[in-house]
Amino acid sequence: MFKNLRTGTKLIILCSTFLVAIGVTVYSLIAEKQIAISFARKELVGNQYLATLRNVYAAILTTGTNGSSGGQTIGSAGDMLKTLSTAGADADGILQTGEPRQALAAALRTLWAGEVRGADADALVLDALAKGRSLASRIGDDSNLALDPELDSYYLQDIVVAKMPTFLGQLAEMRALVRRTDAAGADATGSKAEFLVLDGRLRSTIEGVKDNLAAAYRGNSDGSVAPSIDALFATMISGTEAYLEQLGTSGDRPSLDVHLAATAADGVKAWAAAQDELDRLLRRRIDGLREKMMLSLGVTGALAALSILIAIMTHRHIVRPLERLEHTASTVRETRNYNLRIDYRSQDEIGRLAVAFDEMLSELAAAREREISKQAEVARAARLTTIGEMAASIAHEISQPLTAMVTYGNLGQRWLARTPPDLDKTREALQRIARDGQRAAQVIATLRAMFRKETQERTPVNVDDLLREVLALLDGELRNEKIEVETRLASGLPPVVGDHVQLQQVILNLLTNAVDAMRPVTDRARLLRVESSTHNPAGILITVEDSGTGIKPEDIDRIFDPFFTTKSNGMGLGLSICRKFIEAHGGRLWASPAMPHGSVFHLALPSDGPGAESADAPSAVASIERQSKRSNAGPSQNQADLAV
Repeated sequence: MFKNLRTGTKLIILCSTFLVAIGVTVYSLIAEKQIAISFARKELVGNQYLATLRNVYAAILTTGTNGSSGGQTIGSAGDMLKTLSTAGADADGILQTGEPRQALAAALRTLWAGEVRGADADALVLDALAKGRSLASRIGDDSNLALDPELDSYYLQDIVVAKMPTFLGQLAEMRALVRRTDAAGADATGSKAEFLVLDGRLRSTIEGVKDNLAAAYRGNSDGSVAPSIDALFATMISGTEAYLEQLGTSGDRPSLDVHLAATAADGVKAWAAAQDELDRLLRRRIDGLREKMMLSLGVTGALAALSILIAIMTHRHIVRPLERLEHTASTVRETRNYNLRIDYRSQDEIGRLAVAFDEMLSELAAAREREISKQAEVARAARLTTIGEMAASIAHEISQPLTAMVTYGNLGQRWLARTPPDLDKTREALQRIARDGQRAAQVIATLRAMFRKETQERTPVNVDDLLREVLALLDGELRNEKIEVETRLASGLPPVVGDHVQLQQVILNLLTNAVDAMRPVTDRARLLRVESSTHNPAGILITVEDSGTGIKPEDIDRIFDPFFTTKSNGMGLGLSICRKFIEAHGGRLWASPAMPHGSVFHLALPSDGPGAESADAPSAVASIERQSKRSNAGPSQNQADLAV
């Protein structure tokens, strides 16, 4: 099915398929980049949410030992809760942090209410920090911060989401443990064990931060992360290690509290720096994704435009030349005009094909010219050949009227020789001689026009009248030969447009041949049947049937050849000329055997629409009866005279 399509249709299908593929590719590209951008934007939201949580951590760590917010007024505490609530509300459309945020807000209200002091206040601080770590963990999970596989941000995200909240919470635990140890009645052995455990946890967290920082520096290809955060984290780590050393050697608790507060402040600063750097990396990633998407779209669009341009050029240099070639070939096939040319020049296959096709047309045109010249020579030779036929045709065609003129001349002399002379009969014979002389002249003029290809004047001819006219010409001969004539002329036949003389000669020749064919017959009735009828919707058929000797089957087609005859004294030109006359009128002439004896000649002519009506059916029947009666009545006076 596809191979039978036009080349232009195939090109359209190919371009459509390509455009669909480009569209699917562009859609997939945009969808992929949008997913990555949405992923990074969600991380940005989480990082901004953690910035608010970091401020909450800083406020919690500054809470004094008396249970009031250290350095915080009631108004500032309310502002902090409001800020936390606003940040959570902004992120609730993306993150599912409502439950842990509300738990943290409730813990902060209890802590900053100032109703609890001492060890119970430290417990509230630790509880608030624990709920803060829970909120940070939920933010990391819901915002994809804990799932990002990018090396330049993965380890920073772990520090921001997990390590820093854990580190600050462990510092708060260490402060609470120190305060609890200083309280009266504290178990020194149990407190020492707790110090060792908490010391190990802090050092482990610090090592985790160091490892993450080293991995983050390695994953950052441009080296922009380390200068921004390395100094702050180094300060935080060194301060923590110094604090832990001082905690094991010094008993100056106020100095330890100051050192711990400074370490916590360094941790908050390092956390803020890590968040800022993470924010920068995420934004740079989003910008990079956008740039890559636009670049990919630009490259894809350029390729699509180039492909469309190539398709247009393909249509122009392949499809159009092929269509021109097809149009030229179709025109040549329909018009046989070999002078047409494609006039397409190119070095590709189509150009070479067009050149070869033009050369073939040139050869065909030259062959046509040679054929026309040869046909003209053949026609000239044929015309020269027909000159000889012309003399024989003239002799053949005028033999009948000349014979009739001689016969009527002899009859006139006989009638004049009578006593008294029969002047009426003589006058009739002279009139017939004049009529036959005119007919001979018309026959000669017709033959000359035929051989010289002159255009003869054609007029509507009533077929039935023509048949009656010819039968009247042969009336005497038919009576002498005792031939019964039966006519069946259809009524209402339209006229035919033609040369009256030529058509008369054809009918006369057919009837004369029929008479000649029945002369040897002695063992049966001599019957001549003449019929006219419609032939197809727009034609007239004339049949002449005799009961004579008939035509041999092997000669049925040869009788129309020039100089072929079955008569001992014939010239073989009559039927050949008759067929030429009929074919010149657009008709046909053929013969067939009659049953059981004789032969039938069929003459088909195109009609010229409704014409003069012939005799009606009763008149035709009456004519048949009259002809039969005349034929059966015996010879008339004229026949007797002719027989003399």
